[in-house]
Amino acid sequence: MSEEPFMNGRPRGGDCVLIVDDDRYVTEALAMTLERNGRTTIVCSDLESAELTLARFPVTHLVTDVQFSGAFGFEGLHFVGQVKKLHPQCSIILITGFATDALRATALAHGATALLPKPFETSELEAVFGTGPEPADGAEYQMIRVPPIDELLRNDLLFAAFQPIVRLAAGGVTTFAYEALSRVRGRWPLGGPAELFAYAGRRSRLCELNVAAIECALRNAAGLPPSGALFMNVDPQALNARLVQAMKTAATRASIPLSRLVVEITERSNFAADESIDDVLVSLRAEGVRFALDDHGSAYSHLGMIDRIRPSFIKVSHEFGTGFEHDETKLRIIRHVVGLARDFGCQTVLEGVETPETADAARELGIGLAQGFYFGRPDVASHWIRTEGTRVIAAA
Repeated sequence: MSEEPFMNGRPRGGDCVLIVDDDRYVTEALAMTLERNGRTTIVCSDLESAELTLARFPVTHLVTDVQFSGAFGFEGLHFVGQVKKLHPQCSIILITGFATDALRATALAHGATALLPKPFETSELEAVFGTGPEPADGAEYQMIRVPPIDELLRNDLLFAAFQPIVRLAAGGVTTFAYEALSRVRGRWPLGGPAELFAYAGRRSRLCELNVAAIECALRNAAGLPPSGALFMNVDPQALNARLVQAMKTAATRASIPLSRLVVEITERSNFAADESIDDVLVSLRAEGVRFALDDHGSAYSHLGMIDRIRPSFIKVSHEFGTGFEHDETKLRIIRHVVGLARDFGCQTVLEGVETPETADAARELGIGLAQGFYFGRPDVASHWIRTEGTRVIAAA
């Protein structure tokens, strides 16, 4: 049985079965009994990760409990309607330890294909599945388990990769800083950091994940070259006293001066209404921490907060940066941001630079800092120690 992720993000032929249950023993037992060449099984322990799975993969069959351990009653029934909107042809099998004729009728009315009482035989499930699409020749069974948020936070599955931010100059580039990017060991099967933090937000664990990511980034950053700034992403909803204390403690342990840190305020969500955010910003600024507006223009606009944040940097999203020299609309947007940054005394960081032509065009626009695959892909800290000699580290 293979536990490798999908080939190119999609099943290699055959059924794609999503199993959702908050009892890990149930989900893994089901996954084992459903083993069949060419079939892919994805195991989730909560509805939030299941929703992200459905948005990402072409699920053909769903097996889910009717009732979870949360406070919302028969969540499985409500989930059926969401599934049908995304995958109208998906076969949905609800399982329960409390089967009644009334519940069965309600489940079918919601769009379920069948309701099976626990315990049941694998043959009963297979009978509901019917004959699925033929798998590709030689295709093996794949089982993919999505770790729940508690496991991610508890078992040290997070680590940080770092990508250089370079200073553009006529004579070449020098490394100005590194951005810490959250990763999950063994690969996060539902996408990248955006999906990971979206999952935490749906589980009301966004603050905890931000704290864990900050602690991890600073712990891993101890192995970086000892000069240059360190950019770290923070969701606006997580800017609180707990995060500030975690940042100070982790920086002290890693022997990293707080003056090297740049907090990137992401645009994944809007700012909390709580005015205590001002106290947090003042506290960090007093320690020498600087701020950046991250991925400007990609989501919520934080321009209304610019006076409160007082950013030192405005980062232009890779959505606008990649190949902007060939796109008049992107070019106009970037010119506008460069002018805005200049008016507020900020430096512009252009993300998404993938070619020397884009780097040259950015330099001609007067952009001083850039980031992208052309300068280096995210990698662990030890990689940048080994390659330090290939680039001069500029003072932060």
